[in-house]
Amino acid sequence: MKINSNSTGIDRIQLYQNQINKIENDKPKQKSADKLEISSQAKDLQLAAQLKSEREERVQQIQKQIEEGSYKVQPSLVAEKMLQYFSKN
Repeated sequence: MKINSNSTGIDRIQLYQNQINKIENDKPKQKSADKLEISSQAKDLQLAAQLKSEREERVQQIQKQIEEGSYKVQPSLVAEKMLQYFSKN
């Protein structure tokens, strides 16, 4: 079978180059690196969760001391904290 073509060798090379260029243009561009950003609100929530767990531990310690009868109330410290609270409000 004989194939007749009106295009010259240069036209064939140009067609080949066009095909390669099309493939290169269709490829996805180089991906940028993934990055993670944590908002200030999320950071505050993380800190609050940590403080909550520390507070729960402290409450459990105090409850255990109360049940054992070894918890001692310091009246001067309670009065001082009450004064601080009411002076703010």
